[in-house]
Amino acid sequence: MTATKILWGQISIVFAVVLATMWLATQWTAWRLGFQPQLGTPWFEFAGGPVYVPVAFFWWWYHYDAYAPRIFLEGAGIAASGGFAAIGIAIGMSVWRAREAKTITTYGSARWAEKREIRAAGLLGPDGVILGRFGRDYLRHDGPEHVLCVAPTRSGKGVGLVIPTLLTWPGSAIVHDIKGENWQLTAGWRAHFGRVLLFDPTNALSAAYNPLLEVRRGDTEVRDVQNVADILVDPEGALERREQPKPSPEFALLEDEPDDDPIRARALNQNLRVIARQAALDPDDGLGL
Repeated sequence: MTATKILWGQISIVFAVVLATMWLATQWTAWRLGFQPQLGTPWFEFAGGPVYVPVAFFWWWYHYDAYAPRIFLEGAGIAASGGFAAIGIAIGMSVWRAREAKTITTYGSARWAEKREIRAAGLLGPDGVILGRFGRDYLRHDGPEHVLCVAPTRSGKGVGLVIPTLLTWPGSAIVHDIKGENWQLTAGWRAHFGRVLLFDPTNALSAAYNPLLEVRRGDTEVRDVQNVADILVDPEGALERREQPKPSPEFALLEDEPDDDPIRARALNQNLRVIARQAALDPDDGLGL
């Protein structure tokens, strides 16, 4: 409902209250006077009783006040009560209109959520990614949806969201920590309830990972090596997006490990030389074992 409709509704209700109490005062006075013929012809009849024009009370008061002053004072009190009631309703609806003006969507519907809306969204739970604070309660998101925070540099994304989340998150987490600040501030605490690993190839204290250990011996060995080679040669898949043929992964990566079986080693050497000749490469240029 817009502010304009609320204003017209307020005016209509105030006039309706004034009219109703005035009509009630007229009917009350006529009843107290016994519906005498001197009151004039009724407007219409309803349920066997006469109904007068709402403003007839003021005509009667002007002409017959001297004959029944107490009765007309009672009617005046009823009519006056309508005026006071109308003033109270007008003030109340003005306050309501002022509150409704805060949520008018003429220029957009974006606004701060209220506590009942926050609770309905499930953001006041004890677990989840910390999003902020509402009063003395922390706002947390503990659902399957993604959370994205966009803010300028040095605006508090780390100290306001990331670090509090890492200090309270009970599950596992992979953190892309370029500066190393999150590791320094949260690794010690998280190590109390789980294993914490730092992976930084430029750091001598980093945990190590050898992708060749994932190669399975046997029938899947060549395929696994091809997958590793694909990642090393074209990690972003740029060649596929450009629809260009990729270099054969067999020539990109070969496992340089000694083989205790001379027959197997000799056969592998022969296979590699055949592959090298087919690719028009020098078999002694890094392809032998």
